[in-house]
Amino acid sequence: MPTQKERNAETRRRLLSAAREVFAEKGYPHAGVADVVKRAGRAHGSFYLHFANKEAVLQALIEDAMAQLSLEFKTLWRWDEPGSGVHKTVRRFIEAYGEDRDLWLLLDQRSSLESTFKKLSDQWFHQLATSIMHGMASAGIPALMPGLDPEILAQVLAGMLLDSTRALYQESSSWTPDELADEISMIWSLTLGYDHVSPSPADHV
Repeated sequence: MPTQKERNAETRRRLLSAAREVFAEKGYPHAGVADVVKRAGRAHGSFYLHFANKEAVLQALIEDAMAQLSLEFKTLWRWDEPGSGVHKTVRRFIEAYGEDRDLWLLLDQRSSLESTFKKLSDQWFHQLATSIMHGMASAGIPALMPGLDPEILAQVLAGMLLDSTRALYQESSSWTPDELADEISMIWSLTLGYDHVSPSPADHV
């Protein structure tokens, strides 16, 4: 028999999954807690044991996506293969953004309306820039252009990646994810002084 902790974890998982489906189908402004618990097959009261409101559910969904992507960043940008690591890091970010585009779109929409999501959006950008800083530090910067500050550069690279990826998925860009990854990773490698590594066909699968 599952423990109470395991049952609670399963209820939370079901509520999050149901909320994401309902937000996508009804639109976030029109989705209600009742819709979520009905889809999850849980009692109405169980919702409030895990979340204060639907805003808290969306926040949890976005934070989970942020944490997962940050964890992957730590293993992709390797010190012994910086050029290849840069391309894998950029490609995975673009791919993951596409997988969770509904959440990133909601974050963009809600951050202009609610301070909670504005803070979350700012946190996401800072988290991305910090991950890039860690990648740069672990791999070393052999030939950084004179006058460039690594911390500022990490923020510039983060903005380049985030805004370009957002445009790809939300503004009907004519670029493919692979083309965007190749272009951005080349710019990063040249700026950081790495040998640019052309992706293998397997990297585009």
